[in-house]
Amino acid sequence: MNKQKNRSRRTFCILAALLAQSLFAESAVYAFHQPAPNSLASGKRPSSIGSPAPGDFTNGPHDGKEVEAFLDGFFANDAIKQKAGAAVISVVHDGKVLVSKGYGVTDRMSQSQVDASRSTFRIASVSKVFTAAAVMQLVEQGKISLGDNIETYLDGYKITNPFDTPVTIENLLTHTTGFEVREASDADFLTNDSQKPVTLKESIFHQFPPVVRKPGMSYMYDNFASKLLGYIVQQASGEPFGSYMQKNLFDPLGMTSSSFSLNNELSERLVKAYDPANSAIPVYDLSPREWPEGSMISTASDMALFMKAFLGGGRAPDGTVILSPESVKGMSTYHTAIHRDVPDMTYGFESPVDPSRANGEDVISKGGDILGFSSLLWLLPDRKTGIFVSYNSNGDLRNDLFAAFMDHYYAARKSTFGPEGYKPQPQNALAKFEGLYSDLRIKLLTRVEAAGDGSLLVSDVSGRHRLKQVDDLLFVDEQGKPLAFKKDADGRIAYLKYLNVFSYGAKIPENQEGYPDVPVGHPYATYILGLKSLGFLTDERSQPFQPQEAVSRGAFIHAFNAIWSIPGSAHPSSFKDIETSPYRKDIQAAVEAGILNGTGNGLFEPDRPITREEAASIVFRLLVETGIRVPDSTARLAPGTSEWAADAVSSAVIWKLHGPEVTESGGVIDYGSQRALNKQELAAMLFTMLLPK
Repeated sequence: MNKQKNRSRRTFCILAALLAQSLFAESAVYAFHQPAPNSLASGKRPSSIGSPAPGDFTNGPHDGKEVEAFLDGFFANDAIKQKAGAAVISVVHDGKVLVSKGYGVTDRMSQSQVDASRSTFRIASVSKVFTAAAVMQLVEQGKISLGDNIETYLDGYKITNPFDTPVTIENLLTHTTGFEVREASDADFLTNDSQKPVTLKESIFHQFPPVVRKPGMSYMYDNFASKLLGYIVQQASGEPFGSYMQKNLFDPLGMTSSSFSLNNELSERLVKAYDPANSAIPVYDLSPREWPEGSMISTASDMALFMKAFLGGGRAPDGTVILSPESVKGMSTYHTAIHRDVPDMTYGFESPVDPSRANGEDVISKGGDILGFSSLLWLLPDRKTGIFVSYNSNGDLRNDLFAAFMDHYYAARKSTFGPEGYKPQPQNALAKFEGLYSDLRIKLLTRVEAAGDGSLLVSDVSGRHRLKQVDDLLFVDEQGKPLAFKKDADGRIAYLKYLNVFSYGAKIPENQEGYPDVPVGHPYATYILGLKSLGFLTDERSQPFQPQEAVSRGAFIHAFNAIWSIPGSAHPSSFKDIETSPYRKDIQAAVEAGILNGTGNGLFEPDRPITREEAASIVFRLLVETGIRVPDSTARLAPGTSEWAADAVSSAVIWKLHGPEVTESGGVIDYGSQRALNKQELAAMLFTMLLPK
């Protein structure tokens, strides 16, 4: 029972982290969702924690004692203490380590103090920087070329790519592959020795995604791309990924407490992590054991060694060249940008989580989350300054630190967007931006409308925003956050990038072809054709859609999981009647995610039509547990809704997660709770679920 409970908690946390990246602009591998007052969910611009010490520090950190005093004040703040019980930070400048220090305790039981040189942390997606560095080393050696078609390294495997443009090594480095989303599942987290990890190769080819957008045209944070880079390092170098990293990066840099796999010695020094309920998270291994995209363990002192070498031209302490100046420049320079003022990625780094808080400085960064740990590495190459922080919880402490640090040391100027004196266009010229945009990684929708005063009104899951135009394809909201658009080859608006700085949103086509029985004027056409454009309906447009056909419980779970990128589970079935169902893996995954119950006696009844209240309850669990929506039981419901489903049905009504089938008379809502959900109603529920509040 406890094993199943832990598995459900783990799986739901993986899903929640994926949502957190889209909702709160956190760069995650896989983590807990833990909204905080300073997150973007509140609609408020994060403020610096504490007051700057007296003095002029606007040229950056130079004095170690002053930096330590600033950090001591930051981590002594009660609001920060509540966000993490253990943290480490290192700050380097001009070849010197100004500070490398720990805060808090490694374990609430032992109360041992965190040690920056000894206490180990999972640094999650910051691992991607090291994987990119390995790729650049092999480019220097002539074993890899940035323009290589990735199929060169796949032993004859042909990827599914309908475009005439191949996926290249550079596309992997800049997350512009056009791949369909691939994320980890509960099966990738191992908690006992009886669970055997798969190999990196097995992991790659078990889940190899198709290309669904033209390579090089769009940016989407892509864990699979970085995983594949690790496999290519293995292929090109002729040695296992982990041993290559040890021999060519960690050893020469003197990073003696760093590894891509959790060995016994590092495990003994690993800081204990806790979930949002303050329960200790068991130490876990991974499958495969080494994730090029996120399994690295390290210390603050080791990370200081890397920062010194990178900012010092790529040389180790003994003068050994780790990276050539050309490679360092390639990793320090943005190669993709939706707009010149809104960059996407270098080779291995990404733009700051909030570009408006960079205060006009050239910053490259890499954040990361994995179950129980969050980290952030950011560098100012022109200033030869680097900062690394890691802590034993999942949340936005790093965002607070980034804002406080940048305001303390680089407050001389503020971030600006667009050319000076730009004159916004009139409303009729802004009409081309209007429409719905779907996030490429999580399909949550953003609505853009042109206002009468020449501004844009933008609605998303965080709220409603008014933005003024500062360049032809660039706008800024009330908090100074930029929104940029991108055109396609025909000059039409195709993408936007806004609060989720780690993924574009693709514009949904406005004039879509219908089905024979669902013409454009059909009352459910918006929902059905909307889901079709997002790739969630496989029905051929030339064939009848059969909108009133009942939806089975198994088919509903399959459609629901597809939208939220919940991968199928390989674990044994929790229900005895799903073994032969084509939706077995989907159903089991939903059980493990904590959003699904059976019908009693160990049964699920996958082939029975799902009732509308059952469907509402499943949607309700996910939206509430991930913090996307707040429950609302104020709707007056007509008789017929089961007591156990009342909150879910009421919330679905208040949230407007339905089509015209729901009716009202005298303030009383008839949801039709006991009726079977049909295909057109399924489309309405799922599409409105993705819409802004």
